[in-house]
Amino acid sequence: MKSFSQLKVKLALCLILISLFSSTSAFGQKTRLFVIDPLVVNGVRNISDATATDKVIQLPDKGNPITLIADELRNGTYSEIHLYLLTKPGSLIFDELSILADNVADYALLFEEWKKLLPLGATIIIHSDTLTSSPDGSLIVDKISEFTGAGVSVQN
Repeated sequence: MKSFSQLKVKLALCLILISLFSSTSAFGQKTRLFVIDPLVVNGVRNISDATATDKVIQLPDKGNPITLIADELRNGTYSEIHLYLLTKPGSLIFDELSILADNVADYALLFEEWKKLLPLGATIIIHSDTLTSSPDGSLIVDKISEFTGAGVSVQN
């Protein structure tokens, strides 16, 4: 049994190494980045489909989350970014900042950095059941898509 466990660990390490050098897994799956804000870490669902080639990170309590995600994008090629963060109708709430329709343009340059780092056809999925329940939320989604060049959708 012990040797079987060691084999599983070695196989997992091999898959991780493969994912570091490729944007797709050995099985052709695209690599995804799952970003979890500390405000929602206990309420995260739908992450069970993450594979060994995906990367799951929890944002630290301090720092600009948009910049921190850009830093992670510099370290890999991700076809999808899943954002798990607190939302309200018409607002994205990270631990350190809130993005509203009134201030989303203030973050344009930071989101445009993502555009340089994301591959063509990348998607950003915001996990929320309230963000787009107001027109301001839809405006935020449209602006993030414009700034990043990625397709942006909202899922429950």
